[in-house]
Amino acid sequence: MGVITISRQMGSGGSYIGKKLAEGLGLRYVDKQCLGTIMREYGFSSFDEVYNTKPNFWERFDLERASTIDFLIQAMRAVAKAGDVVMLGRGGFGLFQNFADVLNVRIQAPFDLRVQRKMVERGMKKDVADPLLEKFDQIRRSFIHSDLGFDGNDASLYDLVINTDVLSFDEAVSSIKAAYTALMQNKRYGISRSAGSLEVDPLLLKHVEKMLGTL
Repeated sequence: MGVITISRQMGSGGSYIGKKLAEGLGLRYVDKQCLGTIMREYGFSSFDEVYNTKPNFWERFDLERASTIDFLIQAMRAVAKAGDVVMLGRGGFGLFQNFADVLNVRIQAPFDLRVQRKMVERGMKKDVADPLLEKFDQIRRSFIHSDLGFDGNDASLYDLVINTDVLSFDEAVSSIKAAYTALMQNKRYGISRSAGSLEVDPLLLKHVEKMLGTL
């Protein structure tokens, strides 16, 4: 069992790449919608608001926000422990460092190219797409930095950093598949800890495994 985490910029093709990886490798694809379902079933109805908004100074110390983030981390740990997943976003690259069976991947592309892709995909004009991506990038950076305490731009936290201006989406899929296959065969030098060794609440794990079984 293994895990691939994908950190991606909006318009970089990360969602497409993640889904194709899951299909090609026979893994389950876990994104914000899947995690949101778990969160809401456990009473964290504010998950979308917490993730999709940039907190002001006082909100960073808000108890409800803190408890939501804490449970999100627990849910992600349960997903990783269940294994055989491609996990999109939510800072998984930072949460699962130095595991023998976790591959952390960053998908990115130049800002102007990402804007162009969104203009084509959503039929937007440039004056709409530009601020949309700027806002989305800011929110993601804030969530990763302020709420989780990681630097999403730190290349040392990733096993692979792929620029989809250089590689096509499908070429990126092939490169990640090759890296994941090699990791599963060889593991990491000097690291024996696996995602399966994570300590997780048994009831939460059982619930997550049941949900993943339907994917």
